[in-house]
Amino acid sequence: MNRNSSLMRFLGALAYTLSACAVASAQTPPPAGGMQNLRNPPVVGGTGSLALPDKNDSSRYLGQPNQHKTVTGQPCVTVNGLVKAQIVNPQISEHVLLIANACSYPIKIKPCYYQSTTCFQTTIAGYSRRQQTLGYSADREFRFAYTEDFN
Repeated sequence: MNRNSSLMRFLGALAYTLSACAVASAQTPPPAGGMQNLRNPPVVGGTGSLALPDKNDSSRYLGQPNQHKTVTGQPCVTVNGLVKAQIVNPQISEHVLLIANACSYPIKIKPCYYQSTTCFQTTIAGYSRRQQTLGYSADREFRFAYTEDFN
């Protein structure tokens, strides 16, 4: 009887430890580089001279970005960057993303500053456009990256 109760306590402790490990692994934050997934790279864009693609981007990833497509093969979602100076303090700029969806269904995207964890998630409705503020900075140009959710 004593042996069975100690075995039951051991199995209970083991189950508790395994469930705690599963919860901890599910709550791990994204890697420090932002959206670093070698098989599904983000779509990268920017403003001004930063709108040009970085030469290291194409060699860093193993595949092409996953994007929803129209019937003609064009990406459904287009994201463009815009910098607006604040009226109160023109030295501070608002970094705005212009997001458009050319397909009939809503699409979830996760835009971030390029190689950063400063992100947000949003859903863009079918056949719609939206302005979304990414952040504020003294910089007059910025780069961004986004991925589309397929779940």
